[in-house]
Amino acid sequence: MNEILEAFYKLKDEKQAHFAEKLTKTTISFLGIKIPMIKTFVKHYDISYHDLQQIPLNIYVEQDILYGMFLNKLGKKKDEKYYQTFLTFTAYLDNWMCCDTFVSNTNFQKDDYDKLYELVQSLLTKEKPIQRRCGLVLLKKYFIKVLTFEQIFTLLKKVTYGNYYVDMACAWLLCSVGCYNFTCIYDHLDDIYKLSPFVYNKTIQKMKESYLISNDQKKLISYHK
Repeated sequence: MNEILEAFYKLKDEKQAHFAEKLTKTTISFLGIKIPMIKTFVKHYDISYHDLQQIPLNIYVEQDILYGMFLNKLGKKKDEKYYQTFLTFTAYLDNWMCCDTFVSNTNFQKDDYDKLYELVQSLLTKEKPIQRRCGLVLLKKYFIKVLTFEQIFTLLKKVTYGNYYVDMACAWLLCSVGCYNFTCIYDHLDDIYKLSPFVYNKTIQKMKESYLISNDQKKLISYHK
């Protein structure tokens, strides 16, 4: 595994690292390796779970992303080892970039949804904000067209709000639900406000900015109080 990491470090770019630091709030250092380069790098190596555990976490942001991509590659087979490692890894997630990149590269099929749903439920109630964000981003990616709004909202009521990255992920999720089924969101705007005024405001803002929401629908939410 040391040889793989040494090859990975050779891709570092200090200029890119300085740029990335401005976009992501974290105390972890950057190597300056772009996401497409990490994806290409992962394609060239086949590793085991034992190898994966040799990758130190929370040293470099891109190294955490590398870990997540290798984990998802191993996760082509969704066994108990994968789910255990998945949940453990989320406890190390330190920032939105690692969280969202990891989730966006997951590949769950409908046969996996029962187990994934359990995982999402667990993440949404975690103390660590980025784990809660991870649960919300997974919910957005996989369950908007699977669950009813009532089922989704029941999950959202269990989440602790007040953290920017959690609240924004929730607003992003609700906006996506609104793009898919506007009536569901419009009829429950009061409930969303009770959930979190910040989430309510950001949900409306995102819906106003979306090209998937009609001008008439945007007028309706603009006048809601």
